[in-house]
Amino acid sequence: MAETLTRPAPSLRHNRTKLREFQAELAERLRVARSTPSSQSRLALRVARAGEESNYLIDLPEAGEILAVPEVTAVPLTRPWYRGLANVRGGLVSVIDLGMYLSGVPTDLDKDSRVLSFSPELKFNAGILVTRMLGLRGTTQLSESRDTVDRDDASKPQWIGRTLIDQDGVRWSELHLGILAVEERFLQISVW
Repeated sequence: MAETLTRPAPSLRHNRTKLREFQAELAERLRVARSTPSSQSRLALRVARAGEESNYLIDLPEAGEILAVPEVTAVPLTRPWYRGLANVRGGLVSVIDLGMYLSGVPTDLDKDSRVLSFSPELKFNAGILVTRMLGLRGTTQLSESRDTVDRDDASKPQWIGRTLIDQDGVRWSELHLGILAVEERFLQISVW
């Protein structure tokens, strides 16, 4: 008996269209922001870790493509935070669960989860799995945290920069993908 394909319900098609429009708009905003000489915009994202969420800002030149979570093939004998390899337009990309890398707790995947690939300029075929993308944030509306805990935290990795606070009191940490890409622990994906 031949299977018949059914069309998605109108509301589902509408949601897919809205998602495509949002992604196209965000891609255009990223393209314009990258071509603007000012470095006042950062890509904002959220990562769930150990029951709480952390907000990060990434310099646009370090950010690559924002992807819906692709099919990921697990690689045996690798660290739990190394989700595996994904085929992105014919190229292999390592997918790292950033929340699990930071806290040991895996990121729950849902409709908002994304993979942010590293910029081609970093020459590192990888992407970080994040809870959700939050668009662009202008740094002119952010102020540096005066919290001494942030300044004196010796355990904070080098790839986590300053802590900034927005007008609503939300804390944002700078995340430097270029430094993360050369961190020894990040490069040691094998359990051997």
